[in-house]
Amino acid sequence: MRAEEIFEKSVTVMKQLLTPKGVAEALTRAKGRKEGENLGLLLRERKNINELVRRVVDAKGSGLALEGVTQELIDAMVIRYMRNRDIFMKTFPEGIKDIDPDPVSIWAAIMISPRDEIQNG
Repeated sequence: MRAEEIFEKSVTVMKQLLTPKGVAEALTRAKGRKEGENLGLLLRERKNINELVRRVVDAKGSGLALEGVTQELIDAMVIRYMRNRDIFMKTFPEGIKDIDPDPVSIWAAIMISPRDEIQNG
């Protein structure tokens, strides 16, 4: 699968979960914070993000998986997605040959990098 397809499928899942407006609002809040504040949010919410990703996968990408989730966790999820997506795209600029084509699986692969799992401990 080409990198552009991977990118498009993962973006579709984010918009499906939060709506385009929800994603834009989370990005606006992130831009309003200092870099250190965003990093602190990612560190505080690391374990919760990983659990949330698993809930989303179990719910097959349904936004219902986000019910009752705090705004901070949603913001942290969006920040991690943006960071990991950029790393993913730089690491695999041509795409990945035998990747699972399911959009939610692609999104989850971007959301939980090996580094996130190791540091989750």
